[in-house]
Amino acid sequence: MAAFEPAFQRLMRDESLVLTDAKHDRGGKTYAGITRKNHPKWEGWKHLDAGSTPPLQLVRDFYHAEYWMPVQGDKIIEQSVADVIFGQYANMGSPALVLAQAAAGVVADGKVGPKTVDAINDMGRELFLNRYCIAMVARYHAIGMRDTSQRGWWPGWFARALRIAP
Repeated sequence: MAAFEPAFQRLMRDESLVLTDAKHDRGGKTYAGITRKNHPKWEGWKHLDAGSTPPLQLVRDFYHAEYWMPVQGDKIIEQSVADVIFGQYANMGSPALVLAQAAAGVVADGKVGPKTVDAINDMGRELFLNRYCIAMVARYHAIGMRDTSQRGWWPGWFARALRIAP
């Protein structure tokens, strides 16, 4: 079964422990991928507002509770599959779960339960990751086509999606 720590380390390579406030970032101020707009009560903001760096454990605990547990990462057999579902869920929220469910051929309701986990585990790593990669590229492309201000994120988004493919 997959483990949280390797998934978290992979996510931190994508997100990095840096405070940003990019003009076109819909989440506004962001630290380690945690957006102030979506998570204003996260304890780490108190540290950042005081000019200090939040303890890594705060970041780790946040991601475990908010993203790892809802994707049921510890029930997914393949580490690489759990890594990408977790990482994409942290990046785009529930659309990542809907796309994972569609890739696995189950009802795409955005809530991971036993049927979703079983379907993902049963279909095999390579097939799932290929389908999920294609779905992510299509999703990111659609976002940029709807809102041209988001196209500046395309290189990073597409690179992240293409790293999914086995």
